[in-house]
Amino acid sequence: MKIISVINKLQSGRNVMASPELARATLLVMLSLFIAMGADAAEPSFNIRPQEAPEPCDAKVPQIRVTVNNVKAGGVLNVELYDDPEHFLFKKGRKRKVRVPAAAGPQIVCMNLDRPGTYAVAVYHDRDGDRKLKKQWNLLPSEPFGLSNNPDNPYSFPKFSDSAFTTHARGADIIVNLREAPER
Repeated sequence: MKIISVINKLQSGRNVMASPELARATLLVMLSLFIAMGADAAEPSFNIRPQEAPEPCDAKVPQIRVTVNNVKAGGVLNVELYDDPEHFLFKKGRKRKVRVPAAAGPQIVCMNLDRPGTYAVAVYHDRDGDRKLKKQWNLLPSEPFGLSNNPDNPYSFPKFSDSAFTTHARGADIIVNLREAPER
């Protein structure tokens, strides 16, 4: 009731600080607004660009449907599609990049295909959402990382052939298991 009185006095232009009771009510209103605005400001903004959004998953559409396991909440999940063996894991060879907020548990990310072919997928969990894959001194990722076919070569640069898969007319369903790189 006091808050409504404060709002009415504010609208009428009268002095809301005339009594201690109204001053306390005013302070509560302002504090509530400040807390509400602070909650919105605390929401992380990962600047996911429109072209980086995934397509809705649809088994009737030619697309690659990537199930990513071992995801932890927070940050951004980056799913990248490659079709050029010579430029695998380089920006020049990337056909598509999708970014989604990372949620705990398996996540499914879908990308439409313009044609069947041979592709490889690389995924990493950008924990702080800064758009950069953190690397150790030996250039191995220090953020969770995974590739299509889940090759077991933690100490060498991955090859396209180890991660490549061929799509059919309706695309492909693949699973990528994120894992932490071993420290050396």
